[in-house]
Amino acid sequence: MKIKIDFVTNSSSTCFVVMCKGHFTLEKFIISAGLTIDSPFIDIFEELFNYIKNDLTPIHDFIKNDKWYKPHTTEKDFIKSNFSERTYKKIVEAEKNGYDVYMGRLSSDENEIITFFCTTSFVIDSNNIIIDATNDGW
Repeated sequence: MKIKIDFVTNSSSTCFVVMCKGHFTLEKFIISAGLTIDSPFIDIFEELFNYIKNDLTPIHDFIKNDKWYKPHTTEKDFIKSNFSERTYKKIVEAEKNGYDVYMGRLSSDENEIITFFCTTSFVIDSNNIIIDATNDGW
C-alpha cells in the first residue's frame, strides 16, 4: 500500500453565464467590471476576460453537451439546478431582449488568477454585459 503524505489537491470547476448585448469585448468587460484602463487590476481582469471569451458556448449548445445534463431534464431545470431562480429569469429576459447568452466553465486547473475566480462566486451586472458565476463548485 502507498500513502501519499505531501500536498494533495482536487480540481474543480465553476459554471458561468454571460449575457451580452453586441460583441463581448475587453473594453465592455472592463467597464462593466467597474475598472478603468489605468487600474492596477487591469492585467488580472484581462486574464479573466480572455479565459471566459475562449470558453463561451451558446447556452443551448452548452446545456445539451454538458456532462451533467440528463436527457429527461429541461433546460429550465438544468439552469435552475446550477443557478438561482433570479438568474434563470435574467437569462429568459436577456434572450427576449436580443442579448447573446452563453455558458462556460472556469477551472481550478488553470493559473492562479483563474483558480481564484473559480473558487469565488461573483456577478458583474451592467447595461451591456451580465456575468453570473455564482455556481461555485467548491
